[in-house]
Amino acid sequence: MGRDAIVPHGGYYDLRFTAELWEAYCYDHLSLLPVDHPPATEIFVDERFVIPPAKLAITTVEAPHKIMRAVDDDGHDVTDIVATLDGRALDNFGHGQYQGVTRDHYVEVDLGDGVPQSGPLYLIAHGSIYPTDSSINVALSQGDRWRAHGLSLEVPDGRGGWVVARDNLGFPAGRKKTVLFDLTNVFLAGTPRRVRLRTNLEIYWDAIEWARGLPNAEIKTQRLDPTLADLRYRGYSAIDRPDSASPELPDYNRLSGTKQRYRDLIGYYTRYGDVRELLARIDDRYVIMNSGDEMALRFAEQPPPPAGWLRDFVIVGDGWIKDGDYNSTFSKTVQPLPYHAERDYTTAPSRLEDEWTFRRHAEDWQTYHTRYVTPDVFNNALRATGE
Repeated sequence: MGRDAIVPHGGYYDLRFTAELWEAYCYDHLSLLPVDHPPATEIFVDERFVIPPAKLAITTVEAPHKIMRAVDDDGHDVTDIVATLDGRALDNFGHGQYQGVTRDHYVEVDLGDGVPQSGPLYLIAHGSIYPTDSSINVALSQGDRWRAHGLSLEVPDGRGGWVVARDNLGFPAGRKKTVLFDLTNVFLAGTPRRVRLRTNLEIYWDAIEWARGLPNAEIKTQRLDPTLADLRYRGYSAIDRPDSASPELPDYNRLSGTKQRYRDLIGYYTRYGDVRELLARIDDRYVIMNSGDEMALRFAEQPPPPAGWLRDFVIVGDGWIKDGDYNSTFSKTVQPLPYHAERDYTTAPSRLEDEWTFRRHAEDWQTYHTRYVTPDVFNNALRATGE
């Protein structure tokens, strides 16, 4: 989260987490990490979805450099589109038969002069993905023509062609994400500093730049626990999408509705009120949020960074999301309940009392998880009032 996104007022930083989608959310931990770093440096977190996961770490780099040139796979110069993080994104690949998957496409980036020949080097790409969903993934698995493949990184092979330097690079983990591609030692001797980012997913790059890594740079961090964590009902934000290359973004200042919007997952959710105890540590005790809920958090304002230094913020979170798509496993209910030791949720839910999490923290279902939700309002929305 950038330094302009969080501004203290009244002695605290105020953050709101809203549940806008057809999902159940289990938050095991949330904290705020101010990161102070020297002038002429920047810090990033790699916001990719990839298996195995990208490292959960802060990467410090020199102030990023603009690329020399970018060309799409139709041969068009798109440097102006990806030169600045301004909401305009590269969109030349159209749409396929299924949402989120399109034709094979790439953007070719010339890093330009001044790129170091050795040492840590990163390509920094800012963008969004328009994702598939569980039902689409089932449809894709039943055919051969449309097979989703994540990002790969290609470099010149020195003979006029290209070679894959890094494969299985995943994709941006949502809207307005920053992805770090490690370019250290990827270029063959004597080849130009050019790369191609290739995929067949609907990934919209807003800005692409490069920077030299500074693994030994001094940074100062202090993890902050919330002084207030209040769970409450809010409703649903209005969603804006200015054009086909823009992500769908909720506008917190505009509500589009407050009634049950989805066929909510059936089960026990956390009652409204103070939930700080559940967020304090990663321990399989968590806040269970439903669609339409909001969690308001406050963190104590910190003294300013050293003179000349910069401050950014990282949200540290741990938890799970379960969506209500009919083709998601056991999507009708909140159960089975997640926990960190479990990796394969294949056992159908049964009694709450038999759940691993309940057996170890049964008191939470007396103190916190006392709000039972059904989709009755949604299911009966079209019935006459008198019935």
